Amino acid sequence: MPLPAPVPPAPVSPPKISRNSALTEAHPEVECGIGAWDKLLYGNHRFVVEVVQVGEEAQDTHLPASAHRVVIPWRRQDHHPASVDVIIVSEKSGTRVRNVLVEEASRESGSIIFEAIDGLGIYFVYYLPYAMLGKPHYPQAQYLPHRPAADPAWAAAVGRSEWVPAKRELPKATVLRYEAASERDTFAPMNFTARMDELEKFHLAYGGEAFLVFPEDRLHPISMQGDLPAHWVINGPGRTFTANARPGEDYVVQLGLHAQQDLAAVTVEVTAPSGGHCINTDGVDRLGRPWQRTLALRAGQVQALYVILPVPRNAAGTTVEALVRIAATGISATGQAAQDVEITLDVAADADTEPDGGFGDPRLLGRLAWLDSRVAQDAELVRPFTPITLEESSRTLGILGRYLRLTESGLPAQVTSTFTAAVTATDGPAVELLSTPVRLDVEGIDWTHGQLIFTEEGPGRTSWRCSWTGRKEGKSALTLELNGVPDADGAVSYSLRLSSAETVDVNDVGLQLEFWEAAVPLAMGLGVPGGRRPESLDWAWDVSAKNQDALWLGSVNAGIQLALRDGSYERPLNTNFYREKPLVEPTSWANRQQSSGDALVQGGVNLHTADGTVKLNAFSGARTLIAGEPLDFDFRLLLTPFKPIEPTRHLGKRYFHAPENPADIKAAGATVVNVHHATAPAPFINDPLLTRDSLRNYVAECHGQGLKAKVYNTVRELTFHSPELLPLLHLDHEIFSDGPGEGHIWLQEHAGSGYVSAWFAPNVDDIAVVTTGESRWENFYVRSLHELAKGEDGIDGIYLDDIAYDRHAMLRVRKVLERACQSRGVDGPEIDLHSANQFTAHDGYASSANLYMEHLPYVDRLWLGEYFDYHTTDPDYWLVELSGIPFGLMGEMLEGGGNPWRGMVFGMTGRAPAVDNRPLWEFWAASGLESGQMQGFWDPQSPVRTSHPDVLATTWVTEHGMVVALASWAGETEDVTLIFDDDAAAQDVVAPGIPGFQSAASYAPGQAITLEPQRGLLLTIGY
Repeated sequence: MPLPAPVPPAPVSPPKISRNSALTEAHPEVECGIGAWDKLLYGNHRFVVEVVQVGEEAQDTHLPASAHRVVIPWRRQDHHPASVDVIIVSEKSGTRVRNVLVEEASRESGSIIFEAIDGLGIYFVYYLPYAMLGKPHYPQAQYLPHRPAADPAWAAAVGRSEWVPAKRELPKATVLRYEAASERDTFAPMNFTARMDELEKFHLAYGGEAFLVFPEDRLHPISMQGDLPAHWVINGPGRTFTANARPGEDYVVQLGLHAQQDLAAVTVEVTAPSGGHCINTDGVDRLGRPWQRTLALRAGQVQALYVILPVPRNAAGTTVEALVRIAATGISATGQAAQDVEITLDVAADADTEPDGGFGDPRLLGRLAWLDSRVAQDAELVRPFTPITLEESSRTLGILGRYLRLTESGLPAQVTSTFTAAVTATDGPAVELLSTPVRLDVEGIDWTHGQLIFTEEGPGRTSWRCSWTGRKEGKSALTLELNGVPDADGAVSYSLRLSSAETVDVNDVGLQLEFWEAAVPLAMGLGVPGGRRPESLDWAWDVSAKNQDALWLGSVNAGIQLALRDGSYERPLNTNFYREKPLVEPTSWANRQQSSGDALVQGGVNLHTADGTVKLNAFSGARTLIAGEPLDFDFRLLLTPFKPIEPTRHLGKRYFHAPENPADIKAAGATVVNVHHATAPAPFINDPLLTRDSLRNYVAECHGQGLKAKVYNTVRELTFHSPELLPLLHLDHEIFSDGPGEGHIWLQEHAGSGYVSAWFAPNVDDIAVVTTGESRWENFYVRSLHELAKGEDGIDGIYLDDIAYDRHAMLRVRKVLERACQSRGVDGPEIDLHSANQFTAHDGYASSANLYMEHLPYVDRLWLGEYFDYHTTDPDYWLVELSGIPFGLMGEMLEGGGNPWRGMVFGMTGRAPAVDNRPLWEFWAASGLESGQMQGFWDPQSPVRTSHPDVLATTWVTEHGMVVALASWAGETEDVTLIFDDDAAAQDVVAPGIPGFQSAASYAPGQAITLEPQRGLLLTIGY
């Protein structure tokens, strides 16, 4: 994750005390407020105490006159209070009190003796100080251990001991209030726990009930999942809830469900004239389908339920009533099976109607309704893709620049590409990839096939199905149901369900693909870095350590990625977190069997090259097929390239990766601005709507300068500033990935456990939690993009820092942004994808381009990335792993600025402002390169080559002549000459002076050009 420039620190405000009723009523004994202090020194919480008297008889009792006792009613969540340090500071002098003795520390309270070093007055008791350990952006906070610092003589004089006669009572300091370092940090009102005596009374009153319900204000999201808030225990459960609402808003009712017995199945039914539902149990899934679930709770668990009640727009001045029925079945002990909560919303008569559900103030949680959004769930196409064509007689489907011909069984018979060798158009000569049709072989089984049936599902999708019957020794033994679904971008998904009527032993179930060797010189995946295809490959499933399930084989203008899956597939985590949620091993393909006490996978992939063909076998090994237990041998093909590259568009979109003054950015020559998170317009990661006004103002300034503006926005993690974070944590790991917890101290104090701590931006004090990747959060995300992009000051695109969702969500993202740009009559959108090199142990050895290949149809630019090697890798690696060109897009470099000379051969530069591209941009404009026709060294028709195989040339043909980029991969300094396909050989060759890139030089026709290793030149010919 590239770091943005820090925003200026916010001015520190003077100490203040908040006395709103929500906080002052939050603690049973004392008022609550907000103070200001250095959290990193003292922690997030303190009690304010006052010394109002000094012991007058101290001399007679040999007690220090300044010693005072205070009992702090802290009502803590942490389970070992005695192990945590206590720091006391005098308000008067700001001096830390060293003579502090913690007599007793329980979760309920702490008895503390301290020296009033400045006499009468205020003292601050900080009871949860912590240290930020670990990496700066991935901290692991720990509470400071209890460290006795009091003078031994002082401690002996004031302390109690069963061996010493009782001493006179010390004067008591008065507890004035509890304070938190910010409203985000406060424990009020939801995180103060109940005392044992309060719990005993509570259980005596309600112990016979299976579960209890506590209506709670939506401004106070439920945090604790194992403890009850003190005010719930003291006030008891409720059966009614009344609140004020606004016409047109999606009102969120928060109900705390406390299980007093194990609950096997909890359902929530909402009855309201205007509709409503509980997002925990009902909604719309990420594919736009109805979604339902029941909840299981263990005894003692606290579960927050969130009910969405749409308030009619015409309801101003009326009352909206609803009934929420919570039912539980499978209860282990006797008790009521259902409880009703009556909801009454008094709708304001003088309030404006809220547009789109009233999400303007995120604190009101109305945006939770976006979990059910169906925005962009339609079947329409996005540019540049065209409708799929179908010729049923030949079973041939036409996809932009590609053809897929099927066998009678429904498997691919041939894949053909008509992309040109330059990948700039789709009218090139046909390139066939397969030497024989694809087969699914089950050893000893002879297949017959039913009719292949096609179904059109819209312009961008056509499906087919076919039933197979497998016979063994003349008897019907197996059946297979095949379903194929191609999409207009070139993704072809296959579902193959294999069933057995009786138990059958087979030696293997395998998928066989055979390619023409000349058509697939390149490869990437299954442990093979992007580059030259190996002659052979033997690979086995190992999901615990390898984020690998896909292999791409091809050339620059034709290729196929094969991904192996089954019905249990879930998208794993990536980018530092793969091991927290790895791939789910496919039961069918991996075929894990017990052998000598160990469970070993039988399945894998092997590849062999012989006789002009490349044979790929995805095998699963010997197994027993059990009657009534079908296996899903699913796989997906991605047919590449996805779309023609657009070098002119790519070079004309000059990126500036920092939200600086738009006038200065324009003056530098950039045309597109990236607004990173942790910067002033969008400080909080992946929720830029929280600062919508400042972001829109900045985008408007960019538009005023003729610049496009994009914003960092992904779903990989979510800022703790999002009011929805705590509610989403109560959705049983649907939204947030399960994990070890800990991390930043705020998460430990408010999120509890069962999460994966993510990025921390200290310059804006922003903390994030890792999401699961595929969930209803995609609906929320797409809906939020709709808000960000709409209107004249809407964003022009997004910057993706890795991707945590699938191609379905990526298509929705493209639709929303493209339609917003079209509505205001501008070209767009601009979507660029950044990734660090994930071919590492902790990321599961996954090449980023292979990992995100399914998204590349909808991306405009790659930025790969941290930890990539631009200096010791060969041109094939650059082409496949870095450039994006075999997949229909182009890229930029990051690590160390990249190699500018090699980069130009692929049309790549580093990204401003980390790299000063102004001299290159000026040369592009002066020479006309950015509007020329690009022909890369990979194109056999490229008009210029060199005399050395390790010195490569890419040519731009402009209206003035030719611009040639040379770059050396040779190990030594080499003298090379240019080889031309036409009479350009007789023209002078000039290397214009480009500051920071090259010195001026000129060469006579045929003169040798000297190039040092890893260096290059930009030459003009015929100018």
